[in-house]
Amino acid sequence: MLETNRNKKQRRKIAVNLDTGDGDELVYMFVFPTERVIDTLNDDREFLPFERPDGTLIIVAKKTVLRLSPLEIGRQVDSRDPYDLLGVPMTASDAEVQEAYHRAVGAVHPDRVHSLGLPADFLEMATRKAAQLNDAYRKIKAVRKAELAGA
Repeated sequence: MLETNRNKKQRRKIAVNLDTGDGDELVYMFVFPTERVIDTLNDDREFLPFERPDGTLIIVAKKTVLRLSPLEIGRQVDSRDPYDLLGVPMTASDAEVQEAYHRAVGAVHPDRVHSLGLPADFLEMATRKAAQLNDAYRKIKAVRKAELAGA
């Protein structure tokens, strides 16, 4: 059964650490407001969709999930929060923030999308996402620079 966009919009986006044997990866999963992460893991589906911080979707077989742990329980992902956009915690080092930024923007960079020969809609979407990531990175750097100057 295919999930409609209407159903997806009714779900909460929760940041989780996912381990399928290749190490932890920060991803987002979608859970109905009346359910917990564990309820979603125990439903009758064999596969679950996850969204990476760069916006790409991955489909993971439940049987390959070794560990799944929600991050900062009770905290909702804010798509306007620059740290959430880059998929890093506020405690991440400058190097970790920069690495997450480069990884995320590299996946959606308009030049990369254009070189794949995808339709104009994809290029437009990639341009918007890259602009959001650039803005998020710029905000984090500005806040950290101001904090250093004030210290």
